[in-house]
Amino acid sequence: MHYAIITNPVSGGLSAEQKRSALAEAAKILDAEIHGLDTRSAEEFCQCAQQLAGRCDVLVAAGGDGTFSDLINAVDTKHLAVGFLPLGTGNALRHALKYKRDLSQAAHRIKRGKSHRYDLIDCDGKKRAFTASVGIEGTVIRRWQQRRTRGGGGFKTYFLAILDAYFRLYQRVNAVIQMDQETIRIKELLSLMVVKQPYYGFGMKVVPKARFDDRKLHSLCVDSGPIMTFIGCLAAFTWGNPIGRYRTGQELTVTLDRPLALQFDGSPGWEADSFSFRILPGALKLKC
Repeated sequence: MHYAIITNPVSGGLSAEQKRSALAEAAKILDAEIHGLDTRSAEEFCQCAQQLAGRCDVLVAAGGDGTFSDLINAVDTKHLAVGFLPLGTGNALRHALKYKRDLSQAAHRIKRGKSHRYDLIDCDGKKRAFTASVGIEGTVIRRWQQRRTRGGGGFKTYFLAILDAYFRLYQRVNAVIQMDQETIRIKELLSLMVVKQPYYGFGMKVVPKARFDDRKLHSLCVDSGPIMTFIGCLAAFTWGNPIGRYRTGQELTVTLDRPLALQFDGSPGWEADSFSFRILPGALKLKC
């Protein structure tokens, strides 16, 4: 198989040259060239991915959840096999795929592995994702990005962003959730998660029962207060979050009493007072 590696200059907090050096051994194992380090925007990254799609058998994204998300929205992942080398910060996908941090091991796993068919989520017909949410996460991500531009990094910066969002910045909303034939009314929504795998960043197992390949949406609605939310967060770092209302289905819509920002794969999305999600079965051909 012919492999190509695509990355971007900013994921993982490394410079372009540091990233090239970090990926050198993985590129050697896959006999692949490294592309994308000269891109200056998400649009240029996607154009680079589209150009590479016709020239390789497996296109490997090196980065974090956002880099992989850009890739699956740029190319036809139902027909083109893709791979993942974890270089980002939170890396929910690394935990979901049970990858180690060692890039050489990940490259060997890609080379020796088989192609698996995994599901994706269609978000309003605009984006495909493996994790999406409406609620506090959009505020957390914006605050986290602000802190990172001022030199913060790692889990401490992420945790402080959560505290800022929970106690100062995020204002809860009322929501009506329709999943298949069931209607749920929520007062003071903290978070509605719609996912295909169990993890958030830093190894938090937020929706423990979620699966990549079962042709279902997995949703978790959280409206708890500070004590239960703290217990859920603490448990997410160990055996898995136990709080919230968990459902599965094929389609989900949510209507809010005021607009909120969507979060998908660790990136901020658009604002709206209603969102729709549906399952895309087998839409991701992942070699791992």
